[in-house]
Amino acid sequence: REPASFSNTIEAMERTGKLLDRVTTVYGIWSSTMNDDAFQKVEQEMEPKLAAFSDKITQNAALFARIEKVYKDPALKKMTPEQQRLAWKYYTNFVRAGAKLDQKSKDRMSQINQKLAGLFTEFSQNVLFDEMNDFLPLKTEDDMDGLPQSLIDAAKATVAAKDMDAAGAISNTRSSVDPFLTYSNRRDLREKAWKMFISRGDKGGTHDNNKLITEILQLRAERAKLLGFPTHAHWRLENAMAKTPERAMELMEAVWKPAIARVKEEVADMQELADRENAGIKIAPWDYRYYAEKVRKDKFDLDQNEVKQYLQLDKLREGMFWVAGELFGFRFTPVNNVPVYHPDVQVWEVTNLETGAHVGLWYFDAYAREGKRSGAWMNAYRNQERLDANVTTIVSNNSNFVKGKPGEPVLISWDDAETLFHEFGHALHGLSSNITYPSLSGTAVVRDYVEFPSQLLENWLSTPEVLGRFAL
Repeated sequence: REPASFSNTIEAMERTGKLLDRVTTVYGIWSSTMNDDAFQKVEQEMEPKLAAFSDKITQNAALFARIEKVYKDPALKKMTPEQQRLAWKYYTNFVRAGAKLDQKSKDRMSQINQKLAGLFTEFSQNVLFDEMNDFLPLKTEDDMDGLPQSLIDAAKATVAAKDMDAAGAISNTRSSVDPFLTYSNRRDLREKAWKMFISRGDKGGTHDNNKLITEILQLRAERAKLLGFPTHAHWRLENAMAKTPERAMELMEAVWKPAIARVKEEVADMQELADRENAGIKIAPWDYRYYAEKVRKDKFDLDQNEVKQYLQLDKLREGMFWVAGELFGFRFTPVNNVPVYHPDVQVWEVTNLETGAHVGLWYFDAYAREGKRSGAWMNAYRNQERLDANVTTIVSNNSNFVKGKPGEPVLISWDDAETLFHEFGHALHGLSSNITYPSLSGTAVVRDYVEFPSQLLENWLSTPEVLGRFAL
């Protein structure tokens, strides 16, 4: 066997697992966007097996010895910064996964990781179960008082799809609950909607997560001690900017007092308005969004519904493309000759504006549906690299907008528009990747940096250049 070198060890690792990467990409798509009963059984079986497989790699003593030799070889300092970082990343990840433990500790570590993988899967499936099966029925038209027409249409579509005996229904997802809490004039129903949403996985019975949380915390604590850390938080923050939980808490406590003071001011404004209206209530959590909107209208004559009519999803998407062209020189062209996993998914080819060179593909999965987790996120389906050949990236943005009636534009809130631009910032980060090694591709950067491109891009939404062209 040849002595360990960067090429026969680190680069060799970069070349392994290509087929598994492709399979787990498809697996991840189904897990987050097409998660039904049949797939959940696959998850329950496979997650512990995948954890065990990962441990077999990181706990391989002979492999780690070669990685360590390359990492500690003075010759590494003469290599490129990218190569130095890649060697550091392999060495650090192996150590943090327990590569230096004795065999007994490694065995226990693997048992813990497999158990945690199963618990994490059960936890997320419990939350998804409540999102898919809990609804707030709106029994009469009066129960929809105050709701914008788009939300009324969605509520009616829900009862039609579920064959429910009601005038409408609010799904237990953020994309349905948040606007209901903002606009519903029915305080009793706002309370029910709020409690339904925050109680996902916390209602007792088969799908309750409280017992799982206790077990997860215990296993994390045991794993941290095996690795030589006082707590899971110490392990988690060791290679982050904060370094220690104490420093992280110091930052949070510095923010806490002014944040609480600001919340008290906002709630006082809400309470004052409620008192003026003789509402006879004390502001509660299910009132926050509703009265925040009323205060905004009272103080600034600003109505989100008035703003929303200018925020069409399709036009904002074109606005994002325009920003990407101005800032990064990208052109987005719709394509129909690539496979998609659901009819809702649309795909664009991304090319260089000046040269026409292919940059990658951008998938957009915009709408909420059963089996899709709440929220918005970005994924890389394929990483950019040029280790052996030039491989372009495939990235996706995923949202949970509520579909309107066929042929009608989908209108979104200002907050959702900011989130749309934010997540597109992650996609642009991936599309802008220009590296050799796949493990360093796209958003595979230090955790403290990964949100910077997205937080930067979301600020372009409010510029006159974007609003003047696309908020129409």
